[in-house]
Amino acid sequence: MVERFVAHTLWEISWEVRKHSVNAHDVAQRRNRTIEPIRIGSYYDTTSGTLWKDGTYYPQGTRVLVTGLHLDQGYCVRFPDADGREVDDETEPLETWEDWEELDFLAPEGTVERGGTLPASVLSEAREVLDDAEDGCHLHLHESDDD
Repeated sequence: MVERFVAHTLWEISWEVRKHSVNAHDVAQRRNRTIEPIRIGSYYDTTSGTLWKDGTYYPQGTRVLVTGLHLDQGYCVRFPDADGREVDDETEPLETWEDWEELDFLAPEGTVERGGTLPASVLSEAREVLDDAEDGCHLHLHESDDD
């Protein structure tokens, strides 16, 4: 019975893939009524700052690598090391799964101006929120000219 369910589900997914003109490894990203594919192995800029529970902060415009796509979980991005370099095989990568609702978190590489450090008061408040969160959690912080 399980095999039949899995086969039926795979058939439904393959039907959806065939109906659309994108490759199976691409996922449509909708922005301003246009569709841009998200591709594994491609680099993108972040549209907001990202503060991790361990205190690491990446400003908007950080170059990230998409390392995975999942129908239910969303897409996986890998952040650079603290110095902005790609992580190597000997370094534990800082990766996270983002929900599909967070598609606006990514922008084409080179299109987002790199942000700076947020005001200490904003970072302090965000860190308080993360204190009660599980390890590995993060917040997206939108930078503005008003800060």
